[in-house]
Amino acid sequence: MRNKLFAIVGVAALSVSLVACGSPSTGGDAGTGTTNTLERIQENGTVRAAFITNRPLSYLDEGTGLLEGSGPAVLRKIMENLGVANVDGVLTDFDAIIPGLQADRWDISAFPFYVTPVRCENVAFTNPTAQYLEGAMVQTGNPLNITSYEDFSRPEIRIAIGSGNAEIEWAKDNGATDAQISLFTDEALALEALRNGQVDVYLNAQFSMAQALRNYDPTGLEIASPFTGPIIDGEEVVAYGAWAVRIDDTELREAFNAELKKLNESGELLKLQEPFGYDAESIPDPSVTSASLCPDATWAK
Repeated sequence: MRNKLFAIVGVAALSVSLVACGSPSTGGDAGTGTTNTLERIQENGTVRAAFITNRPLSYLDEGTGLLEGSGPAVLRKIMENLGVANVDGVLTDFDAIIPGLQADRWDISAFPFYVTPVRCENVAFTNPTAQYLEGAMVQTGNPLNITSYEDFSRPEIRIAIGSGNAEIEWAKDNGATDAQISLFTDEALALEALRNGQVDVYLNAQFSMAQALRNYDPTGLEIASPFTGPIIDGEEVVAYGAWAVRIDDTELREAFNAELKKLNESGELLKLQEPFGYDAESIPDPSVTSASLCPDATWAK
């Protein structure tokens, strides 16, 4: 199974806050305690959503100044269906998304990202909308013959990974050291470092890397093939992407999931994602839920 991620533009209005953290959201269970977050955003008509610059997930369109990408497009449509007309996008670093949710700076992530056991302890997730395999981008010709995560036990391999990404722990689990790993907040800079020989490999989902080669200069770069991603319990990891919300925001999560189910059953979810390169293999089986991905989380019981 070759897997992937998320969406396109909706009719809901969108504003963008070009700040690193944003001001706290007002109201909601995690705020005043007088109303839940779903009720608040429906009454106010606005939801604050944290985004990063990472095509095709989420990015600021330089021509229009609007937040675009697969994640924001699906989010806008779901919010529109929930009666929330405005998505207030807040630009931040990936590492700040979960702490920002916990500190009430925003109400939801603007895009789905990896569901992992550690993250399930700190935030709740919606049901997943994406599934994908891991890949490796290398210089043309793959000069170090990198073919699997097991190769990262070789100390000479220098690894580029997005800051806060799940690939960090997967690489370490396969023998990589902190000294081998360089973290990047900007994907374009990671590709440039790889092209210039500052690192030897860039790790991300296969689909994301294919999109990166379309969005940025592909000169001198290729996706390693064959390549085997991290192996857990004897199986190659299939990662799932879902939206993050606060643990106490049960009403918001359940309403989101209900609208997501409708989009999936109608085929609109796939139509929203197709302009960003997604296909039917990108969408998980409906049996894969946030509860099945986070079985030990208290919010998933």
